[in-house]
Amino acid sequence: MSTKENLLVVIDPTRDEHPALERAIITAKMRDSAPEIHIFIGVDGHSVDTSHRNPDMYSDVANFSALAKRMEKEGLEYTAEICWAHDWQKALLSSGKHFQTDMIVIPDYGDSEKGIRFSDSKWALLRNAKCPVLIVRPGAEYHRKTVLAAINAQAKDERYQELNDKIVSRGKWSAELYGADLHVVNAYTDTMNIPDRGSLLRKLGMDSDHVHIRQGAPEDVISEAAKELDADIVLIGTLARKGLLAAMRGNTSERVLTQLEMDVMALN
Repeated sequence: MSTKENLLVVIDPTRDEHPALERAIITAKMRDSAPEIHIFIGVDGHSVDTSHRNPDMYSDVANFSALAKRMEKEGLEYTAEICWAHDWQKALLSSGKHFQTDMIVIPDYGDSEKGIRFSDSKWALLRNAKCPVLIVRPGAEYHRKTVLAAINAQAKDERYQELNDKIVSRGKWSAELYGADLHVVNAYTDTMNIPDRGSLLRKLGMDSDHVHIRQGAPEDVISEAAKELDADIVLIGTLARKGLLAAMRGNTSERVLTQLEMDVMALN
């Protein structure tokens, strides 16, 4: 994996906090070669009230100037664009393709008290992105101490095996970057489908106490492991779906994401 990446970082101009940008700055400062950062300023209409009555829909030049000054202060090179397309998700994917993005970094404010959930457009982004999507929550720790990678080792489908490899590889890379501990969790639902622990340990090349194989629904097992380990970030997999399946909600990765309160990286 290259140490230099192109990051597409999402800014919600209706907010005062920009956790996705803060995380991008943190990781950029940790790397020997800082990533190229492209800032995408746009509003997800599925999670924000875009009516003229919403005072947060109005901004001024000073806010954008402050953003530029912050990047200059950190000594980071960047480009930026302001997007007013109605379809936020498709516009974001188009921008990612244009800038040959290696990772998309988006904020998730989780305002459950305001009735704001993880929007349909963000679900669609996770399913259709060709690169990893990092979901950043406000208040995350500056320095990551524990990285948790969630895999499905018992899956026979070759696509899942490739996805497992991507998740573990990215987990090891993230753990090395932050000097963090890497843990792997694998859920299984019945005793007829238990992963072979010895084979998995040999494949992962990890200590036994850092590999957690537990019975239960994946969303419950992963969430419980993340809380027990006090994970700073959880890596999960999502496979793109087509046709009718693309419109359906409630697949495993979506159920996992709704139970996690820390940062999440989704790989496809």
